[in-house]
Amino acid sequence: VASLQMVYQAEKLLHDLGFHQLRVRHHDKIARIEVERAEMPRLIEEEMSRTVTDGLRKIGYTYVTLDLLGFRSGSMNEGFIKKKKA
Repeated sequence: VASLQMVYQAEKLLHDLGFHQLRVRHHDKIARIEVERAEMPRLIEEEMSRTVTDGLRKIGYTYVTLDLLGFRSGSMNEGFIKKKKA
């Protein structure tokens, strides 16, 4: 339940900062951010990246990462699908 609350707060922060199509994926102390590729440049601007990182650390994440493949549905299942094919 705590992890769901962390994700909710993280996604709300990003929505409040003007990002639209996004997901925050929870990996213990790592927040993996997925945004549309067109929004990536704005996310990595110095001031914005600092604001996002500080906000996510206050929520409880130690590390903040940006998924370079961008937003996509089902990305949390990618590892499971690859393992089944092997």
